Amino acid sequence: MSDESGSDKPVARPWEADDGEGAVELPSEEDVEHSLSALESGPTVLDDFTDEDYLSATTQEYRGLAESVAQADTQEFPRQAVAAAIPGVGTGLIGFEDVTGERGLSEEDVETDEQRRTTDLTIRVVSAIVLAAVFVGTLVLGGAWFTGFVLVAMVVSLGEFYASVRTVGYNPLALFGLIGVIGGAIAADAYGITGLYGWVVVTIGAIAFFFSMAQRRNPLDNAGVTIMGLVWISLLGFAVAIGRSEFAVPVILLTVLGTAGFDIGAYFIGKTFGKRQLAPSVSPNKTVEGLIGGVLSTTALLTVLSTFPFFDPLSVGHAAIFAFGICILAPLGDAAESVVKRSIGVKDMGSIMPGHGGILDRIDALLFVAPFAYFLFDLLDYL
Repeated sequence: MSDESGSDKPVARPWEADDGEGAVELPSEEDVEHSLSALESGPTVLDDFTDEDYLSATTQEYRGLAESVAQADTQEFPRQAVAAAIPGVGTGLIGFEDVTGERGLSEEDVETDEQRRTTDLTIRVVSAIVLAAVFVGTLVLGGAWFTGFVLVAMVVSLGEFYASVRTVGYNPLALFGLIGVIGGAIAADAYGITGLYGWVVVTIGAIAFFFSMAQRRNPLDNAGVTIMGLVWISLLGFAVAIGRSEFAVPVILLTVLGTAGFDIGAYFIGKTFGKRQLAPSVSPNKTVEGLIGGVLSTTALLTVLSTFPFFDPLSVGHAAIFAFGICILAPLGDAAESVVKRSIGVKDMGSIMPGHGGILDRIDALLFVAPFAYFLFDLLDYL
């Protein structure tokens, strides 16, 4: 920095004195005390040291610094990795476990997880295809074939329910319940809905009589669970009654496809757009958006199917009424099973279907839709 005359005045700081060899020697305590005494006693060489001299001395080293910084801002420099030794950490990259203390997923772990997901999806698809093929085959054959298919589904579902409630201490009278659903399906095939009602009522009476006579622990609780399972699963017997009619194939197909359409639409729309929970205390995964998706998918599907000649004489208006009923009863059937599963603390009622859980997990909505389908189509003179 220049003074007013335009010349530079080099100023050396006292502690920057060179000893001739480039080394800087700091003053000793005696020198400092002597200097202080000298300052107090009389004039020194610092008396002529002005403010301009101070500014020149302190800023001379930084001359051009601003220009250098501005120039560096406009230049591009290649990026380089900076390595530093960190106590306790070895050389190499710092991984997830170094930060959290937990082992992260390796490339092999990620690949294994992806393969497992792919395998699970494949199993689910194959299981669904096999079940659908058996269902359609027995429905087309009709008669005892379809009744036998429904009977097996009822027996397995009731067995899953009784096995699940046993895990929380209940002791249902499984033999009476299984006899009840078997007899109910056979009676529905032989005598229609009246035979189903009659057999279920007789079985309930037998269960009540047994618990009133036998000395068993918690008879009221166990009798209630036994009867609940019997009545709940026997609702599928309405499908057997529908199977006796002239329009059994189209009506049952509409019932199954409409219910499945609701489940599929609700699942995919809820998974993609779901934000608002529908009933968090019953089923946290169900959303309002999923319900709307199920309503739209069921209504659209049944409306389109009603235009095919195979489903004559079903009209578009009747299909809309049926879709409305499914959109109410299907989620109620699913919620009913969710309440039972949450009360006993299980995720699935069974595991007979790989990737899908148990049979009861697949027919929970149909248990509520089948009776509605029977009464609606009986009222419309299709049965």
